[in-house]
Amino acid sequence: MRVLLINPFYPISETPSPPLGLAYLASALTAAGVEVKILDLVVFPYSRPMLQTLIEDFKPQVAGITAVTMTFDNAIGVVRDIKRIDPHILTVMGGPHVSFCARETLDACPQLDIIVIGEGERTIVELVLTASDGRAWSGVDGIAYRNHSKICITEKRKPIENLDGLPLPERRLLPLGRYRALGMPISLTTSRGCPYK
Repeated sequence: MRVLLINPFYPISETPSPPLGLAYLASALTAAGVEVKILDLVVFPYSRPMLQTLIEDFKPQVAGITAVTMTFDNAIGVVRDIKRIDPHILTVMGGPHVSFCARETLDACPQLDIIVIGEGERTIVELVLTASDGRAWSGVDGIAYRNHSKICITEKRKPIENLDGLPLPERRLLPLGRYRALGMPISLTTSRGCPYK
């Protein structure tokens, strides 16, 4: 299986850092034997022909994209272009925006196939292996998907308790030189979640 992970456009004025979340997803997928590429549209200008060339060369079966509320419109625009280029690619979106409004997002965006709710490392691996085996989505915890016209939300996935159990993020897949050239910070994660409800 081949998975293309995408970081949507985010204004440089907002001082973005390399997409650490996607690097963690990439490391989890790589550990499961999946081939992964990351396309970072913060530091690479987006065009549909560029995306088409990448898809034709890499031939991903799954395209995953992250989104916060500020980047959602750009992210869904890329998802629509992916489906125009190859409607057989499974489109997946994760991140805080869609985690909070999964049902509404699937209602509004028919080009989006699956939403990952909450932490994605274990979910994306299970989702990709399920797609590879042709099994039903209902067995994957922490997702929202369409079953014909009905939107289904599976059991909530438990948070990862031991972050040290995750493989180190695949920073080698990130365009770190472009961030350095712009004087942008490199990030790391020391904990997850909010102490409040």
